[in-house]
Amino acid sequence: MNDFNRPEFHRFVHRWCESPSECAVTALRYATIILRPAMADRSQADGQLRRDSQDLREIRFDGERIATQVAIQYLNRLADGTVVGVARFRGDCGGLAEIEAECPRIISSAVTGGESWLAFVRYEPTALEAAVLELLDDQPVSINWPIEETASGLRITVVGEEPALQELIAGMPDTIALVLERTGTYQPETVAASLTTRQHEVLETAIAAGYYEIPRQTTQRELATTLDISRSTVGDHLRRAEAKIIRSVAL
Repeated sequence: MNDFNRPEFHRFVHRWCESPSECAVTALRYATIILRPAMADRSQADGQLRRDSQDLREIRFDGERIATQVAIQYLNRLADGTVVGVARFRGDCGGLAEIEAECPRIISSAVTGGESWLAFVRYEPTALEAAVLELLDDQPVSINWPIEETASGLRITVVGEEPALQELIAGMPDTIALVLERTGTYQPETVAASLTTRQHEVLETAIAAGYYEIPRQTTQRELATTLDISRSTVGDHLRRAEAKIIRSVAL
Protein backbone atom coordinates (compact mmCIF):
# COMPACT_ATOMS: atom_id res chain seq x y z
CA MET A 1 0.00 0.00 0.00
CA ASN A 2 1.35 3.44 -0.94
CA ASP A 3 2.16 5.50 2.17
CA PHE A 4 0.16 8.43 0.77
CA ASN A 5 -2.99 6.27 0.80
CA ARG A 6 -2.67 5.17 4.41
CA PRO A 7 -5.45 6.46 6.74
CA GLU A 8 -2.89 7.78 9.25
CA PHE A 9 -1.36 9.93 6.52
CA HIS A 10 -4.73 11.53 5.73
CA ARG A 11 -5.40 12.10 9.45
CA PHE A 12 -2.01 13.81 9.75
CA VAL A 13 -2.72 16.10 6.79
CA HIS A 14 -6.18 16.91 8.14
CA ARG A 15 -4.80 17.85 11.58
CA TRP A 16 -1.93 19.84 10.06
CA CYS A 17 -4.34 21.86 7.91
CA GLU A 18 -7.01 22.54 10.54
CA SER A 19 -5.64 26.02 11.15
CA PRO A 20 -5.40 28.39 8.12
CA SER A 21 -2.12 29.75 9.45
CA GLU A 22 -0.64 26.27 9.45
CA CYS A 23 -1.59 25.80 5.79
CA ALA A 24 -0.45 29.21 4.62
CA VAL A 25 1.57 29.00 1.43
CA THR A 26 4.47 31.39 1.10
CA ALA A 27 4.33 33.15 -2.26
CA LEU A 28 7.30 32.48 -4.47
CA ARG A 29 9.16 35.52 -5.67
CA TYR A 30 11.49 36.01 -8.60
CA ALA A 31 14.35 38.37 -9.26
CA THR A 32 15.89 39.04 -12.65
CA ILE A 33 19.42 40.36 -12.33
CA ILE A 34 22.18 41.36 -14.74
CA LEU A 35 25.66 40.23 -13.73
CA ARG A 36 28.70 41.85 -15.30
CA PRO A 37 32.08 40.65 -14.00
CA ALA A 38 35.02 43.01 -14.22
CA MET A 39 36.78 42.63 -17.57
CA ALA A 40 39.94 41.46 -15.79
CA ASP A 41 38.02 38.53 -14.33
CA ARG A 42 36.55 37.75 -17.74
CA SER A 43 39.88 37.56 -19.53
CA GLN A 44 42.94 37.01 -17.35
CA ALA A 45 42.38 33.29 -16.77
CA ASP A 46 41.95 32.61 -20.49
CA GLY A 47 44.88 34.48 -22.01
CA GLN A 48 43.95 35.04 -25.65
CA LEU A 49 40.29 34.10 -25.09
CA ARG A 50 38.35 37.25 -24.27
CA ARG A 51 34.91 38.83 -24.29
CA ASP A 52 34.39 41.95 -26.36
CA SER A 53 34.49 45.00 -24.08
CA GLN A 54 31.51 46.59 -25.88
CA ASP A 55 29.35 43.47 -26.22
CA LEU A 56 30.00 40.66 -23.75
CA ARG A 57 28.21 38.16 -26.01
CA GLU A 58 31.02 38.40 -28.55
CA ILE A 59 33.81 35.89 -27.91
CA ARG A 60 37.21 36.73 -29.38
CA PHE A 61 40.30 34.59 -29.63
CA ASP A 62 43.63 36.22 -30.39
CA GLY A 63 41.68 39.35 -31.33
CA GLU A 64 39.38 37.62 -33.86
CA ARG A 65 35.66 37.12 -33.31
CA ILE A 66 34.96 33.42 -32.92
CA ALA A 67 31.28 33.27 -32.00
CA THR A 68 28.40 35.00 -30.27
CA GLN A 69 27.15 33.36 -27.08
CA VAL A 70 23.37 33.62 -26.91
CA ALA A 71 22.44 31.75 -23.74
CA ILE A 72 23.57 29.27 -21.13
CA GLN A 73 21.10 26.42 -21.25
CA TYR A 74 22.39 24.69 -18.11
CA LEU A 75 25.37 24.52 -15.76
CA ASN A 76 26.28 21.84 -13.24
CA ARG A 77 29.18 21.98 -10.77
CA LEU A 78 30.68 18.53 -10.23
CA ALA A 79 32.18 17.12 -7.04
CA ASP A 80 35.72 17.61 -8.38
CA GLY A 81 35.11 21.35 -8.83
CA THR A 82 34.83 21.28 -12.61
CA VAL A 83 31.73 22.53 -14.39
CA VAL A 84 29.76 20.99 -17.22
CA GLY A 85 27.55 23.28 -19.21
CA VAL A 86 25.48 23.57 -22.34
CA ALA A 87 25.48 26.93 -24.11
CA ARG A 88 23.90 28.24 -27.30
CA PHE A 89 26.02 30.11 -29.84
CA ARG A 90 25.89 31.76 -33.25
CA GLY A 91 28.87 31.76 -35.56
CA ASP A 92 31.48 29.27 -36.72
CA CYS A 93 31.24 26.19 -34.51
CA GLY A 94 34.61 25.03 -35.86
CA GLY A 95 36.29 27.82 -33.90
CA LEU A 96 35.61 26.00 -30.64
CA ALA A 97 38.20 23.35 -31.51
CA GLU A 98 40.86 26.06 -31.77
CA ILE A 99 39.77 27.52 -28.43
CA GLU A 100 39.89 24.11 -26.74
CA ALA A 101 43.44 23.48 -27.95
CA GLU A 102 44.68 26.83 -26.62
CA CYS A 103 42.62 27.25 -23.44
CA PRO A 104 43.84 24.97 -20.63
CA ARG A 105 40.65 25.50 -18.61
CA ILE A 106 38.59 23.57 -21.19
CA ILE A 107 38.78 19.85 -20.46
CA SER A 108 36.49 18.60 -23.23
CA SER A 109 33.83 19.88 -25.59
CA ALA A 110 31.38 18.84 -28.28
CA VAL A 111 29.16 20.87 -30.59
CA THR A 112 26.07 20.49 -32.71
CA GLY A 113 25.83 22.00 -36.18
CA GLY A 114 23.59 24.61 -37.70
CA GLU A 115 23.27 28.37 -37.76
CA SER A 116 22.51 28.43 -34.05
CA TRP A 117 24.44 25.66 -32.33
CA LEU A 118 24.89 24.14 -28.91
CA ALA A 119 28.20 23.47 -27.21
CA PHE A 120 28.66 20.97 -24.39
CA VAL A 121 31.75 21.97 -22.42
CA ARG A 122 33.47 20.65 -19.33
CA TYR A 123 35.89 23.19 -17.89
CA GLU A 124 37.73 24.51 -14.84
CA PRO A 125 35.85 27.58 -13.57
CA THR A 126 37.65 30.75 -12.57
CA ALA A 127 37.67 31.59 -8.86
CA LEU A 128 34.92 34.14 -9.50
CA GLU A 129 32.72 31.66 -11.38
CA ALA A 130 33.23 29.07 -8.65
CA ALA A 131 32.22 31.59 -5.97
CA VAL A 132 29.00 32.52 -7.83
CA LEU A 133 28.07 28.88 -8.47
CA GLU A 134 28.72 28.00 -4.83
CA LEU A 135 26.49 30.88 -3.73
CA LEU A 136 23.69 29.69 -6.03
CA ASP A 137 24.07 26.14 -4.68
CA ASP A 138 24.02 27.28 -1.05
CA GLN A 139 20.86 29.38 -1.28
CA PRO A 140 17.37 27.76 -1.48
CA VAL A 141 16.66 29.28 -4.90
CA SER A 142 16.09 27.88 -8.37
CA ILE A 143 17.46 29.26 -11.62
CA ASN A 144 14.88 29.79 -14.31
CA TRP A 145 16.89 28.38 -17.23
CA PRO A 146 18.23 29.39 -19.64
CA ILE A 147 20.53 32.21 -18.53
CA GLU A 148 20.45 34.86 -21.24
CA GLU A 149 23.61 36.46 -22.57
CA THR A 150 23.17 40.18 -23.21
CA ALA A 151 25.55 42.87 -24.42
CA SER A 152 25.92 44.13 -20.84
CA GLY A 153 26.17 40.81 -19.00
CA LEU A 154 24.33 37.69 -17.91
CA ARG A 155 20.58 38.01 -17.36
CA ILE A 156 19.60 35.50 -14.68
CA THR A 157 16.14 34.92 -13.23
CA VAL A 158 16.11 33.17 -9.87
CA VAL A 159 13.03 31.97 -8.01
CA GLY A 160 12.61 31.51 -4.26
CA GLU A 161 11.34 33.09 -1.09
CA GLU A 162 12.12 36.75 -0.50
CA PRO A 163 14.77 36.29 2.23
CA ALA A 164 16.72 33.80 0.10
CA LEU A 165 16.68 36.15 -2.90
CA GLN A 166 17.89 39.03 -0.75
CA GLU A 167 20.74 36.93 0.68
CA LEU A 168 21.72 35.78 -2.80
CA ILE A 169 21.97 39.34 -4.11
CA ALA A 170 23.78 40.58 -1.00
CA GLY A 171 26.28 37.72 -1.21
CA MET A 172 27.47 38.37 -4.77
CA PRO A 173 31.23 39.07 -4.98
CA ASP A 174 32.26 42.74 -5.05
CA THR A 175 34.02 42.27 -8.39
CA ILE A 176 30.64 41.70 -10.08
CA ALA A 177 28.49 44.65 -11.08
CA LEU A 178 24.90 43.63 -10.29
CA VAL A 179 21.79 45.34 -11.60
CA LEU A 180 18.38 44.31 -10.26
CA GLU A 181 16.29 44.48 -13.42
CA ARG A 182 12.93 43.43 -12.02
CA THR A 183 11.33 41.45 -9.22
CA GLY A 184 7.85 40.29 -8.30
CA THR A 185 5.58 37.37 -7.55
CA TYR A 186 6.61 34.35 -9.58
CA GLN A 187 4.03 33.45 -12.23
CA PRO A 188 5.57 30.92 -14.63
CA GLU A 189 2.58 30.74 -16.97
CA THR A 190 3.16 34.04 -18.74
CA VAL A 191 3.50 34.90 -22.40
CA ALA A 192 7.13 35.90 -21.90
CA ALA A 193 7.86 32.55 -20.29
CA SER A 194 6.38 30.74 -23.29
CA LEU A 195 8.77 32.45 -25.72
CA THR A 196 12.01 30.70 -26.55
CA THR A 197 15.25 32.52 -25.80
CA ARG A 198 15.71 33.16 -29.52
CA GLN A 199 12.17 34.48 -29.99
CA HIS A 200 12.63 36.77 -27.00
CA GLU A 201 15.94 38.08 -28.35
CA VAL A 202 14.56 38.76 -31.84
CA LEU A 203 11.41 40.39 -30.45
CA GLU A 204 13.40 42.61 -28.06
CA THR A 205 15.73 43.65 -30.88
CA ALA A 206 12.75 44.44 -33.13
CA ILE A 207 11.07 46.56 -30.44
CA ALA A 208 14.28 48.45 -29.63
CA ALA A 209 14.88 49.17 -33.33
CA GLY A 210 11.35 50.54 -33.84
CA TYR A 211 9.98 47.66 -35.91
CA TYR A 212 6.57 48.05 -34.27
CA GLU A 213 6.48 51.85 -34.46
CA ILE A 214 4.09 53.58 -36.88
CA PRO A 215 5.60 54.06 -39.35
CA ARG A 216 8.18 51.31 -38.98
CA GLN A 217 11.72 52.47 -38.26
CA THR A 218 13.47 49.32 -39.48
CA THR A 219 12.98 46.24 -41.65
CA GLN A 220 13.38 42.52 -41.17
CA ARG A 221 16.44 42.64 -43.40
CA GLU A 222 18.09 45.25 -41.16
CA LEU A 223 17.19 43.22 -38.07
CA ALA A 224 18.76 40.17 -39.72
CA THR A 225 22.00 42.10 -40.19
CA THR A 226 21.99 43.21 -36.56
CA LEU A 227 21.35 39.66 -35.28
CA ASP A 228 23.64 38.00 -37.84
CA ILE A 229 20.92 35.62 -39.04
CA SER A 230 18.87 35.33 -42.24
CA ARG A 231 15.85 37.54 -42.95
CA SER A 232 13.59 34.49 -43.18
CA THR A 233 14.73 33.36 -39.72
CA VAL A 234 13.89 36.80 -38.30
CA GLY A 235 10.44 36.61 -39.87
CA ASP A 236 9.82 33.12 -38.55
CA HIS A 237 10.78 34.05 -34.97
CA LEU A 238 8.64 37.19 -35.05
CA ARG A 239 5.60 35.35 -36.43
CA ARG A 240 5.85 32.62 -33.80
CA ALA A 241 6.29 35.15 -30.98
CA GLU A 242 3.41 37.31 -32.26
CA ALA A 243 1.15 34.25 -32.52
CA LYS A 244 1.77 33.37 -28.85
CA ILE A 245 1.09 36.95 -27.73
CA ILE A 246 -2.11 37.24 -29.80
CA ARG A 247 -3.44 33.89 -28.56
CA SER A 248 -2.83 34.92 -24.96
CA VAL A 249 -4.99 38.03 -25.48
CA ALA A 250 -7.70 36.73 -27.79
CA LEU A 251 -8.39 33.29 -26.28
